[in-house]
Amino acid sequence: MISICPYDKSFLKHSFIWLNDFTTKSLTNSNTFTKEEQLKWFTSINKKKDYLIWGILHNTLPIGACGLKNITCADAEYWGYIGEKSFLGKGHGWEILHLMEEKAKTLSLDSLWLQVVDFNERAINLYYKNGFKQEKKENNIIYMRKKL
Repeated sequence: MISICPYDKSFLKHSFIWLNDFTTKSLTNSNTFTKEEQLKWFTSINKKKDYLIWGILHNTLPIGACGLKNITCADAEYWGYIGEKSFLGKGHGWEILHLMEEKAKTLSLDSLWLQVVDFNERAINLYYKNGFKQEKKENNIIYMRKKL
């Protein structure tokens, strides 16, 4: 059972490991960061008006994170990842995407957009199957959007 919960300080140690894993870092196009930089970022998120984040749980086990960022009155950028590799390929990406779509609808947004690296075929297929359409491609980043 997948659920989302507030992203609190308990997720930091997991996220640090997940996002510093070579494969996860590559698939999420994440930058390298230190624990100090991560803590500084974490303490700033409550002040951001255009950023929402949740932890992803399988029962009570933290397995990833997701959210909406660059939120405007019309749209937001969706992002999410499963950091615990044993939970990849089990359909959880679909569940997370739909949970974030519901969050976007509660904000009365017209659309969601996202960025995905062009070699993340699993994610690209998920997004196409869920109604996202490619808007453009720059370098190795594909930009996709879905009307809500």
